[in-house]
Amino acid sequence: MSISSHPNDDTDRIQRPIVLLVDDEENILRALQRTLSRISVDTVSAASAREALYILENTDVDVVISDMRMPEMNGADFLAEVAQLYPDTLRYILTGYSDMESTIKAVNQGHISGYLTKPWDDIALRELLERSLHSKLLEVRNRELSAELLQRNNELAELNQTLEQRVERRTLEIKQQSVVIEKSFKELSASYRHMVKLASSIAAMREPEAASAASLRAQLVEMLARDLDLSDQDISVICDAALLAELGRVSFPDTLMGKAYSEYNKAELQIFSHNPLHAEAALMGIPGLANTAAIVRSQYERYDGSGFPDKLVGESIPIGARILAIVRDYVDLIRGRMNGEQLPPAVARADILSFAGTRYDQLLAQRFVQIVADLVGSEFALNEQRLAAANLQIGMTLSRNLYGEKGMILLTEGHELTADLIGKIVKLQDMSDETLEIWVAENKPTDQLGGL
Repeated sequence: MSISSHPNDDTDRIQRPIVLLVDDEENILRALQRTLSRISVDTVSAASAREALYILENTDVDVVISDMRMPEMNGADFLAEVAQLYPDTLRYILTGYSDMESTIKAVNQGHISGYLTKPWDDIALRELLERSLHSKLLEVRNRELSAELLQRNNELAELNQTLEQRVERRTLEIKQQSVVIEKSFKELSASYRHMVKLASSIAAMREPEAASAASLRAQLVEMLARDLDLSDQDISVICDAALLAELGRVSFPDTLMGKAYSEYNKAELQIFSHNPLHAEAALMGIPGLANTAAIVRSQYERYDGSGFPDKLVGESIPIGARILAIVRDYVDLIRGRMNGEQLPPAVARADILSFAGTRYDQLLAQRFVQIVADLVGSEFALNEQRLAAANLQIGMTLSRNLYGEKGMILLTEGHELTADLIGKIVKLQDMSDETLEIWVAENKPTDQLGGL
């Protein structure tokens, strides 16, 4: 004999209707138990009619479900005996089509309440029992709800007694946690920003000027994105993409480094076309950089659909990628990356406009050119000074990124100098063949956009 039930306590055990399952096949019993576990009944199982009668003598059973074919006594005879001994117990029989005639006869003679054919329908079986036990199940549910309501009322009364103390204590805990969370968030954000800039500088190690170009790209995309009233979150993602746009170039062979794009042969162009895919692959596994990776992937798409790698057209290209494409090409033009000749800013702007509507989003290209043109000739507040490593003081703030000999970012702008950092900078300067360019803020750091 086996019993399958999950009562919460003695009261619940008495309240829940009990269903006796009778079948000489263990797998049938387990299947029935699983089916009925989804309604508010307890199940008891027996492998024979004799075992089932013993259970009925010792347990208040509400429903009996019996198989038709069993050794010693078939289901119809067993339920007929149950009807005599326990007339208030509902009786159902499980039968195959081959036993249908004898089953219907048993139903008509009043020995059983109904029959279920094998294989049975789980939903139909549960609905049948719920209809048969409707009043008892309602009573169980009402008692459960009453008990739950009583428990909630007791909890509420207890809560009200100490509510003021709990609120004060919880408020203090929240304030303390808020301070810790805010500090952790600031530290995490700072670490994240440093990680992005560090990754950008690693990508630029093979090209001395690449790090400063990445910084310029980031400043320009931020200007254009803010002019377009994008959200701060979107702007941050696009700036990250600008810093990491050339991450895929790490895999380039030496023959491509420093070579103008116009000089690439067919094989080299094929290698170059994998640049955004390699960058995306490097970024996509880093939490928080999924959107940045998507922008980097699509940065070489063209507005007319002639770009790569996905041949996206128009506004199906992410707006961050459309912004990055314009800024990246502008910076490459003034650096001489396109054809080996460094173009004057005015010529570079004209070149951008000439491809508006085909290579670039026309509205974005026009807006960018206007923004950059407005900057040329304007005066920037130079609230910074260049110092030798030996003249650095604790508490000073870097107003520009500090680059190493190979163009790698050693410290990012906005970094506050400590005694330890100053010591490391002095040691690095002593070991270096070149004088480090160390710029510190007099009042606050100011972005420098010279050469626009």
